[in-house]
Amino acid sequence: MNKTTKTLALLFTAGLVLAGCGQKQDSTATTQAQAKAETTTAAPTTATPTTAAPTTVAQAKTDMPADAKKTVLEASDEAVKATMTLYYKDDVLLKQESVTTYIVSKMEGENPLETLKKSSASNEERLKEFIGKGFEFKTDYKDDVFTIAYTFDYTKIDMKKLKETIPGLNLRDDNTLGYSQFKEALINGGYKEK
Repeated sequence: MNKTTKTLALLFTAGLVLAGCGQKQDSTATTQAQAKAETTTAAPTTATPTTAAPTTVAQAKTDMPADAKKTVLEASDEAVKATMTLYYKDDVLLKQESVTTYIVSKMEGENPLETLKKSSASNEERLKEFIGKGFEFKTDYKDDVFTIAYTFDYTKIDMKKLKETIPGLNLRDDNTLGYSQFKEALINGGYKEK
């Protein structure tokens, strides 16, 4: 894959672990290295790619407090578009919604569809105990577009258990994640505020 496409392919995994879990900025390189290692293996598939424009995945209904604020960040190139929506109050991150679309035929490298499937399956497996308990995860492949959508609702998820699953999780003393630190990590990772 070209440099930009590689970077954006890593944004999903890095965003899931780094931003989604609020790791400290100096652990970014380690997280991205782990993400790169995860995205180098593949799983078999029978899907046949075709060409079409990217589709939109429906966003989940938001049940955030009325006074919660929202920030939307985006990173993209010709093959990948990642959109991260953050809900916060004061400096507490309440919820993170992410939708990343990959136009598979525009991605370079050996079998990018298989790489995407393997990487997303690995992340889903690692976080399966949280599905339905503050974490939602969905993938879809249709008309040459592979979509990964996930949501962390930090008001519902058991943050102590999440920290056990992801030891580098940077929880504050009150078991919350800091919005400003989270947003800064995304911007340092290549996202831009919309």
